[in-house]
Amino acid sequence: MGPDPLVGRERSMASMGSMERERPVERILPEPDARVAAVLSGLEERSRKEQAELEALRAKGGTALRERAGSFMLDVGPDVGQLLNTLVRAMAAHTVVEVGGSVGYSTIWLAEAVRATGGRLYSIEVDPGKQDEQRDNVREAGLAGVVELTALEAPALLPTLAGPVDLVLLDHWKELYVRDFDACWPTLRPGGAVVADNILIPKKNAEVIAAYRRHVGGVPDAQSQVLAIGDGIEFTVKREARPGVRRASGSGP
Repeated sequence: MGPDPLVGRERSMASMGSMERERPVERILPEPDARVAAVLSGLEERSRKEQAELEALRAKGGTALRERAGSFMLDVGPDVGQLLNTLVRAMAAHTVVEVGGSVGYSTIWLAEAVRATGGRLYSIEVDPGKQDEQRDNVREAGLAGVVELTALEAPALLPTLAGPVDLVLLDHWKELYVRDFDACWPTLRPGGAVVADNILIPKKNAEVIAAYRRHVGGVPDAQSQVLAIGDGIEFTVKREARPGVRRASGSGP
């Protein structure tokens, strides 16, 4: 029996994720903004410095990383950041929700595009220390006018938003992905999308991520694809329910 191609792919992805943080960042913003670029560069430098310690904590297993999570960015990385920015622009997104804003790296990528579309970004971060950093970074980037920072969790926030949601980013504790997908999905417009980060890396999340993907796969008006960029994302688009297909019990909203 030959080698398992999935194992090889996971190893390759792990290597790619590490290389992404080490290589120079080629940032392509449609309208270069010195303030945005400066804040992103500073955060990317911090992220690169954090990688060795993060890998050591992940290797320990258990709760080692969770206990120190407040000290790290745990960001999406530049490739996913660029994709999020492009998606907002391509979709002409006006209402964007970020679940897990951390210190504001992905917030800034999203908000820069939301400013261009005339929309608004709602960013959830429940850690008070991280939200303070996020607020400072968003303000320094000149994007505070298009971002609403909140500590409300998704099930509490989404019912308060007026109008449909265009795009959602899930990038927080993985065991909450199903709950927060279900909170967001009814408010998402047809053609809207949910992007979930950390689908392929780290491998310790494989079981809970598999459960999330099964859950999403049971939603008849959802169409998903995994993209091997950054730590792996799943891109799920809302489409009209397929005629004759019934939702299985417990398969989603």
